[in-house]
Amino acid sequence: MNSRPSILAIEDDPRVLELIAFLLEEEGYRVLLARSGEAALAVLQLDKPDLIISDVMMPGLSGFELYEQICANAEWAQIPFIFLTAKDQKSDIRRGMGLGADDYLTKPFAPDDLLTAVQVRLKRAARTQTAVDEATADLKTAIVETLTHEFRTPLALIMGYTELLEATGPEMNEEVFQATLHGLHEGSQRLMHLIEDFLLLSRLNSGALLQEIRDRPQEIIEPDPTVEQTVERCAAQTDPGIISFTLSLGGEGLQVAAARHHLIDIASRLVDNAVKFTKGVGGQVLVSTRRDGQFWSLEVTDNGPGIQPQALPTIFQAFRQVDRQKLEQQGAGVGLAIVRGVTEAYGGRVAVKSTPGKGARFAVWLPLVGV
Repeated sequence: MNSRPSILAIEDDPRVLELIAFLLEEEGYRVLLARSGEAALAVLQLDKPDLIISDVMMPGLSGFELYEQICANAEWAQIPFIFLTAKDQKSDIRRGMGLGADDYLTKPFAPDDLLTAVQVRLKRAARTQTAVDEATADLKTAIVETLTHEFRTPLALIMGYTELLEATGPEMNEEVFQATLHGLHEGSQRLMHLIEDFLLLSRLNSGALLQEIRDRPQEIIEPDPTVEQTVERCAAQTDPGIISFTLSLGGEGLQVAAARHHLIDIASRLVDNAVKFTKGVGGQVLVSTRRDGQFWSLEVTDNGPGIQPQALPTIFQAFRQVDRQKLEQQGAGVGLAIVRGVTEAYGGRVAVKSTPGKGARFAVWLPLVGV
């Protein structure tokens, strides 16, 4: 494998192309050459460079058009791109930079300017890739640790009760037998919920759920009654002496286009999340709805420990958990990612606000129908 950075140079003038190749090769770069946009695409099919330098004004495919095609390909979109042209009008520079190119040099260029631009862009790309690799490694570790914990716990429960049944057999009294069955059922249910969550997350990430929503007949519902029923169910499953619920419905008569079971899922996950992070006597969960312009809004607020500012940008990403070691009850870390995915599949959006020590407020907006 060649460790030298590779650069694809695209220029229809053979003299300029030869000069670029000479300068880059003298600096130790591996150089790929193309004299047209079409030829450059052919080169990219065979060899992915670390950086691209392209003339703008070329016969056939222009540099701008080439750049747009490269950006449309996920495999090439992150390659640093430098425009090189004889034109120096501000409109051309604005167009090139507006498309997202990394730099813009004009001909005739000074060799040092070209080499400096190349070095700067390659260093920046290397730093970005290093950050991505580190983040990916951290995420992989988080996924493995989370899955190991989340699957091991219910499996241990099931295995423990199964071994108890095997050891005790017919001698087990009715009370112990019923407790054993309950433990087996609880462990099985937890495993089933985990599997269902991962399947749903997979459908969201692949776009399958979005396509299903678009293909099926639109379901129009009034969201407030559904939220009310969901909160009542969650409250019934929570010790009222520990956590109190307050429900404020302000969206009476409003309608949204969403499957009822998806709205139940969104509301349930937000309320359950608030309950998990509001443990202890004096816990409060406030659920409210209202009209917000062209949207129906659902807000779930708790008075728990809140979220640190550095955790907020990733709070809706799968397997990104807050203080996992301190808060073991938080689950697999996919609930909020599912909330965001399902909400956005219906054209809505999500947000969170939090002050450490003063709780958190999660909000969902869904487009209104008939307004």
